[in-house]
This record gives sequence, structure tokens and C-alpha cells, in this order.
Amino acid sequence: MYRFKEFVAHYLTGLLSVLLVLNLIIIIFSVMGLGLDELRQLPTFLQNILNDPSHYLTKDFDQTQTSRRTATKTAGLISNSSIQMVSASETFASAVARARTAVVNISCERIYQSVDTSSELKFDDPSQDLKNFGGIGSGIIITSNGYILTCYHIVARASNITITPFGSSINRYQAQVIATDESLNLAILKVNAPIPLIPATFGDSSLMEVGDSVLAIGNPFGLEQSVTHGIISDNRRDVVIQGSIIKDMIQTDVPINRGSSGGPLINLNGEVVGINMAIYSPTGVYIGVSFALPINKAKVLLARTVQ
Repeated sequence: MYRFKEFVAHYLTGLLSVLLVLNLIIIIFSVMGLGLDELRQLPTFLQNILNDPSHYLTKDFDQTQTSRRTATKTAGLISNSSIQMVSASETFASAVARARTAVVNISCERIYQSVDTSSELKFDDPSQDLKNFGGIGSGIIITSNGYILTCYHIVARASNITITPFGSSINRYQAQVIATDESLNLAILKVNAPIPLIPATFGDSSLMEVGDSVLAIGNPFGLEQSVTHGIISDNRRDVVIQGSIIKDMIQTDVPINRGSSGGPLINLNGEVVGINMAIYSPTGVYIGVSFALPINKAKVLLARTVQ
């Protein structure tokens, strides 16, 4: 009986020792990040170590498993076939393609003579030479049924206003001024087109920051659908333009000239964030500083006028 008790005691002691060792091994492998699949491959792993110990003394062992553990633990790692490299030129091209169909050329029969001003900061005035320049400004289609946003100073002295949509030299529509806001230098035109027009997509101008890339689309000197680009130099500029005070204008280095006024300033998503309006120029042409009205300021007039 004594020997049986001694045998049971030794057996239980050995079993507890084995369980303790197994538990310790499980803890060690858990800390190392090895799961059940890795434990199943442990005999092969040990055999590889015995066959080539020098290779596994480095930290480069089991490259596949190490990469898998690293990918699992890396925050924000994304692997998707839709992710592609995009060049800056492709970004500009896609933005312009989305916006230019909503830009129209504005022309008229005649312009009444304006009062000359000595101010160097002036609206991008329409040209008096209608025959050579073929237009007085640009506009932005805001609805498919013919509402168009432009600058007030473009149409204030014009008679028999017509608009020409993008890509069409034949389809020209008579336009009527239906609403104005002289304090913001804005006007809304309406045309009765036989087909739906393609409206612009409006962005949020409050999200634009100094240094952001922007593009302008317009008809400078009658050169229809010209595109220029630059950056935002300031987004909270209060300016006095020919006696009118306009607050929080967007200052850019985007080239605009006569005929560009009323055209859109767009972001790299092709969304309208401003209306090109004025230049600083002692000579009457662009010399490096231009101004656009933030589109958020125009949204108040649009909401009041366009249903």
C-alpha cells in the first residue's frame, strides 16, 4: 500500500511538471505572436534550424509569417487594387473636364460707355471691342433649365445679351437678367434652351486654404474655354473695387483677363469654389494678382432666386 501511494505521488508530480512546462511553452509562443498554425509547423521549423542554423540566427527568419504578423498589427494598412498613382496633370485634366461643360460665353450687341477710374484694383471689365473679342465675359450654369450665374458689372451696361454653351458655336440663346446683387457684384441670367443644360457642381469655399491649387475657366479676350491655374494667396481679403467694398475675397495668382470675369474658380475636384471677378492692374491686364468671390457668398442669392 505504501508503494502504491508513492507511485501515485510520483506520477502526479511528473504530470504536473509536464503541464507546467506546456503552459510555459504556450505563454512563450503567445508572447511571440505564434498561433495554432505556427505551432503545427514547429517541428518543420526546428528541423530547418538544425539543417541551416546560420540562416535562422538572423532576424530575417520565416519571412512570410513575419510579414503576415506585421501586416496584421500595422494600423491603417490598406491593400486594394483600386489604389493608383495619380499625376498632377491628370488631376488638372479631370477637374477641368468635370467643370468646363458648365461654363458659357456671354456676349452682347453693344456696351454703354463706362466711367473711367484711376483705381488700380478694378473689375475685370468687358472689352468695348466686341467685333475683335467676340464676348464680354463668362458665366456658370447653375440649373439645367437655364439659370446662369455671372458678374453684375459684365451685364450692367450690356444690351441684347446672348450666351453660348460649351462646345457650340451655333446654339446661342437670348438671356434676361432676372436678379442682381450689386453689393456682391453678382447677376443671375435666364435662358430658354430647347435642351437641358449641364449645371456646375458647387463646392464649399470655406474649406479652401492658403496654398491650395485652383483653376480658372473663362473666355479671356474672346478665347473661349481657356484654362489657367495657380494657388490661393489669401482667402480673407477685404478689397475696395471701383468704390465697392467686398469682404473675404479669395486672392489668387491665377491669370484672368477681360472676358474671364464671371467664370468659375474650381478646386481639384472640379467643384466651383469662387467666381472670378477682379484684378490688380495699373495696365488693365493681368500682372499677377486676381480676386474671386467665394461661392458660399453667392449661395444666398441663388437660394433666394432659383427654386
